[in-house]
Amino acid sequence: MKKVLFATTALVMTAGVASAEIALSGDARMGLVYDGNDAQFSSRARVRFTATGETDSGLSYGATFRVDHERGDQRAANGTRGAVYISGTYGKLSMGDVASASEMAVGDLYGVGYTGGDFYANLNEPAYLTADGNNLDQGPNILYEYSISGVNLFASASDGSDNAWAGVYGTDPVDCGVDGVCGNADDDTDTDVAWSVGASYEGTFSNGTYNVGLGYGKHGDAKEIVVGGEVTSGAFMAKAFYADYSDRPSIDFGVGDNDTVTFDNTLYDYDRAFGLSLGYEYNNMLFKGFWRRDEGEASAIAPAGTGDVEFDSWGIGVDYDLGGGATVAAGIADSDWIADTVADVGIKFTF
Repeated sequence: MKKVLFATTALVMTAGVASAEIALSGDARMGLVYDGNDAQFSSRARVRFTATGETDSGLSYGATFRVDHERGDQRAANGTRGAVYISGTYGKLSMGDVASASEMAVGDLYGVGYTGGDFYANLNEPAYLTADGNNLDQGPNILYEYSISGVNLFASASDGSDNAWAGVYGTDPVDCGVDGVCGNADDDTDTDVAWSVGASYEGTFSNGTYNVGLGYGKHGDAKEIVVGGEVTSGAFMAKAFYADYSDRPSIDFGVGDNDTVTFDNTLYDYDRAFGLSLGYEYNNMLFKGFWRRDEGEASAIAPAGTGDVEFDSWGIGVDYDLGGGATVAAGIADSDWIADTVADVGIKFTF
C-alpha cells in the first residue's frame, strides 16, 4: 500500500557544514475506546519534524519535535518538548524532553492496544523518578549516552532551578518592571537537581538476543534502583523489571477521572514495583501482554494498624500488520489503579 501522506526533505549547504536535512513524517489513528462505561470514538493525527546534519569534522547533530508539542508552556521552542542533540566519537548529548538514564538502561514493558497505552494510563511503563516528562518545571533535561562493545552508558539530570529568566525556561513568572528590566518575580526558587545514571549490555546467543540494564535515580530525598532485562528468540520475546524506591511518598499515573486508589502521603510510601511482559509473532500478527505490581508500605507516621498495600495491573492485545505502515490493533486492560476494565480497537498509520 502506497503511503498517502508524503514526507519531504530539504537539503542545504552552508559554510562549515557538510550536509543537513529536514524530514517530515507522521502518524495517525482512528478507532473506539471503551472506558468502562461508554464506547467513544477516538482519533488523532500528528506530524513530526526531524532535522539532522553533520559538520565537516564529522560531528552529527539534530533535533526532533511534533506539531502537537507546540502548546501552552510545554513547547519545543523552550526545550520542554522535543529534543536537540549532538554526537560524535565521545558519545551523544541530548537536551529537552528526554528519557532518564534509568529508563534508557531498562525501558518499559510491552504496551498493548491501538492507542499505545493511553487508554490504560500507560501502566506498562515503570514510574521512573526523573525525566521523560518529569522535572520539566525546571526546563529542559539533559541526557548523555556512550556505547562501546555492547555496553551502553547513560547519565541524565535536570538543572535544579525553576527560575524563568530571558532565554531560560522554568515555571516561575517573570516580572518586567517599569524600568523594562525583567527579573524573577519570586525569591530564589532553586530546587533539588533530579539526576540518574544507568548502564546496559546487549548480547547474542545461538537463536536470539538479550540485554540487561541497571539504573539509579535521585531527586531530593527520593531514590530509585531499577533493574531489568529482555530476551528475544525466534518469534518469542520477554521482558521484566524490578524497581525499588526509598523516601518516595507519591506516584502519579495520570489516570484522571478513573482514579480509584492512590497512595496517601500520610499513610503510605511508594516502596517497589515489578512486572513481566511477553510477546509472540505469528505471520502478520503480534500478540503482547504485560503484568505489573506496585507496592506501598505504611509510612512512619501512619496510624497503628495501617497495613501495606499492593496494586496489580495487566493488559493483553494483538496487532495485525496490514503492510504499508497500517496496523489494526486491539487491547484490553485492568488495574487496581483505575475504576473499570478498559479496552480499545482501531487502525493506526505511520507516514
